[in-house]
Order: sequence, then structure tokens, then C-alpha cells
Amino acid sequence: MCTGDNVLTARSIAVQCGIYTAGGIIMEGPAFRQLNDQDMLEIVPRLQVLARSSPEDKKLLVEKLRELGAIVGVTGDGTNDGPAL
Repeated sequence: MCTGDNVLTARSIAVQCGIYTAGGIIMEGPAFRQLNDQDMLEIVPRLQVLARSSPEDKKLLVEKLRELGAIVGVTGDGTNDGPAL
């Protein structure tokens, strides 16, 4: 789940929806975008919630998932979702 919501709201929603599970990682966009490429590729497979994410964070996440061979679907309800799409 990648959202602009704050981390507490994002975590609560993710838990209620079954997205966040034991062993998963929750991060905020500013911390995510500071990771180097290797760290990002190691974290992304366990990253279940990315909160306070910017349009660039969403785009970066999609790129890293695709680098790892994932098929990625993106939905959004705002113009800030455009770069990830």
C-alpha cells in the first residue's frame, strides 16, 4: 500500500485490510527515497506500507518492483498518481 496518509493512519488501514502482516515493513516516503539502490532492492520485497509518499516515491517503488520482476498494478484518485502510472 502506497499512500500520502500519515504512517499511523496507513498502518491502521493496512492492518484492517490484511495488507500489513508480521515480518512486513512500514516506511515513510522521505526515509524510502534516501535509501541507496541496493538497500531499496532488499527492502522492497518486504515493504507492505509506504506512508507519506510523494508522486516520485510512488514512481520509484513501481520501478524497483519491476526491476525485481514483479507485475505492478497502480490505482489512484489524484493527479499526483500520474508519474507512477
